Amino acid sequence: MTPPPSLRSGSRWRPPAGWFAAGSPLSPWLLGLWLLGSLAACGAAPRGGSSAASAGSPAADRSATDRPAAPRPVTDRSGLAAAVASRPAGTDPGRSAASWPPQLVGNTASIASRAVDDTVGRPIGQALVGLAKRYLGVPYNSFSLDKSPKEVLRLDLTSFDCQLFVEQLLALVNSRTVNTQTEAVNRFGEHVRRLRYEEGRVDYCHRQHYFSRWAEAAERQGYVVNITPYLPGAVNRTIRLDWMSRHPGSYAPMRQPANRACITALEQGLSVRQSYIPVGQIAGALPSLRDGDIFALVTRQKGLDVTHMGLLTLEGQGVTAIHAAPGQGVIRSPDLARYAARVPDVIGLTVLRPMPNPDGRPGA
Repeated sequence: MTPPPSLRSGSRWRPPAGWFAAGSPLSPWLLGLWLLGSLAACGAAPRGGSSAASAGSPAADRSATDRPAAPRPVTDRSGLAAAVASRPAGTDPGRSAASWPPQLVGNTASIASRAVDDTVGRPIGQALVGLAKRYLGVPYNSFSLDKSPKEVLRLDLTSFDCQLFVEQLLALVNSRTVNTQTEAVNRFGEHVRRLRYEEGRVDYCHRQHYFSRWAEAAERQGYVVNITPYLPGAVNRTIRLDWMSRHPGSYAPMRQPANRACITALEQGLSVRQSYIPVGQIAGALPSLRDGDIFALVTRQKGLDVTHMGLLTLEGQGVTAIHAAPGQGVIRSPDLARYAARVPDVIGLTVLRPMPNPDGRPGA
């Protein structure tokens, strides 16, 4: 996508930070439409978060960074309308015999129905934070999607890895416009299917293994907006993603020749342009963050773009991360900037803003 020009020669327009802050007069709906029409997707890491990253000791990434391009002015109504109108309609091949009904682990169905009941009527950010706090202490479970011999649509609210924690909570808060508990659980499964798999196709090769591809698809379908390029201090880099094909022994399904071949083919030439806030600039971006924002920790490890993700909540005068951490389960990490600076090989973070999308389609 060609970036829009700046408002005047030699300067780069940036929306005031207050537009993104809680209580801003710019409504979430208008902000979502504007950003969805002007952002390019970014971010990435194989499912399993830091478990995958610990499989080796890649060299530091040497990609150069630069400043993000200027966004389209919010006053450009004709450009906004054209950008929104040009958004793809999305593809949903429908349920297949292999993907439905989903595999519900333990009492996930009852947990899901209670979560939907207890958050009805709450704004999406508050609902996400409420659910995240409810699941504090729930155990961590790495590579849970890889434990079945055949790929299935697995729903599990009894344990999480970092990405499944965010993904399933995002699906839950978009499953609240229903009339029955059964309908809520079914809607929950549909949202997970659309978020987890490319075009909703439940197989290993269509699973969104990298966070960047997950985020891009989620934004394309209207679940999130990548606000990182518009936060104070944002920079860009371009990196190649090939961790899985270089570490096939870390993933049980890669022992199957077909899976290994398709992942290797997928990663041939796979690169992303990633916006992030450097660790030293995070403090300046904190006033722009909101309850329920999704963060991902950007890494210097070769072949990866992020190694961990979670949700943010505003507590007192600071910003706290709630996330599923290896060996600890779902925990709070107060002081986002200090927490990110302590994680090995992390150079910054990227932020997605959740958007209401109960029908699971662009513009819903």
